Amino acid sequence: MRRKVLRLIAIGVLTAIISGCVTNRVSLVDENMVSVEKQGNETVEVLWTDVYQDGEDTVVYGVIRRRSHTSYPVKTRVDVAILSPDGTMLQEARTPDIHVARRVPGKGIDWTRFNVRFPGMLTQGSKVNMIVHSGSHVQDGDETAMKAVQSAVSTAVR
Repeated sequence: MRRKVLRLIAIGVLTAIISGCVTNRVSLVDENMVSVEKQGNETVEVLWTDVYQDGEDTVVYGVIRRRSHTSYPVKTRVDVAILSPDGTMLQEARTPDIHVARRVPGKGIDWTRFNVRFPGMLTQGSKVNMIVHSGSHVQDGDETAMKAVQSAVSTAVR
């Protein structure tokens, strides 16, 4: 009997600790502070996304998945841009290369998580744009590719 009581107390304490750690994150999207626009490509789709504050940082995260059932791996990345309420770009960042698993029905998880951390807090009405690109990252000196990303973000804003 005593073991059962101790076991119940231990389970209660663990549940309280775990639920306390999980509730720290408040979704800025659910609170209508920011809006998110996501744009997949022909091979990868964005299933869901969220934005939350982690201390003084803003974290954008989500899940991507292949659109089709093919047998080869896909290397992709997600470019994330934060826009002010008037549409000017405040910050942008990229995920490292992400290898998206192939989709095989009945063979486990077929999606991949990503997250991008930005310093600072977002203002009310900010917009987060996410664009999925296939292939490897561009080099920092490749201005043509960066202009293409900025053009795609500015087109998505209009």
